[in-house]
Amino acid sequence: MRIYFVRHGKTEWNLARRLQGQKGDSPLLPESYEAIKRVHKFLEPIEFDKVLSSPQKRALTTADLLTNQSVSTDKRLSEWNFGELEGWFIRDAIAKYPKEMHDSRFELDQFDGSAFGAESVTSVLARFDSLAEDLLNSKMDNVLLVGHGASGTSGMRHLAGFPIAELRSVGGLANNTVTVLESNGSHFDLKIWDKQL
Repeated sequence: MRIYFVRHGKTEWNLARRLQGQKGDSPLLPESYEAIKRVHKFLEPIEFDKVLSSPQKRALTTADLLTNQSVSTDKRLSEWNFGELEGWFIRDAIAKYPKEMHDSRFELDQFDGSAFGAESVTSVLARFDSLAEDLLNSKMDNVLLVGHGASGTSGMRHLAGFPIAELRSVGGLANNTVTVLESNGSHFDLKIWDKQL
């Protein structure tokens, strides 16, 4: 099985450097539609057995534009829940919670966002483990997943076998990029990471 993961198109809040999380959901920027067309062209030759998207509008809109197939939503693909920080400008979050924000980007194994009600690392990874198990049991060949930057970066690298300390070591997934994992039966191998088109 091959899992193709695409991060949603760039949004107004991405541009403004605001934390969207699960409750914030700003519209896609006009420039995102051209980028989504490029990703669509790259994916067009692939026959997907299933297309799943986060239920958040920015991801679902992207998914609908990436393929002519029907799109199902799955909450396990939702963005990381950043608790009280959702909607905050990143600079303000860093000013108030410097250690937590640093750890969320560079030392995920040290991250503890309980001070502002954020979802734990183990919770995010458990969502991706559960989804991967369901997909593997379904015996499909190609699956397209459309999701988010923080949860997608951590979840996809986790499925590829990286330890928590290395989940963010190469930075986060950019908007409108393609990442591909391939199952060899017992685990996933990382075939393509954060491919810009």
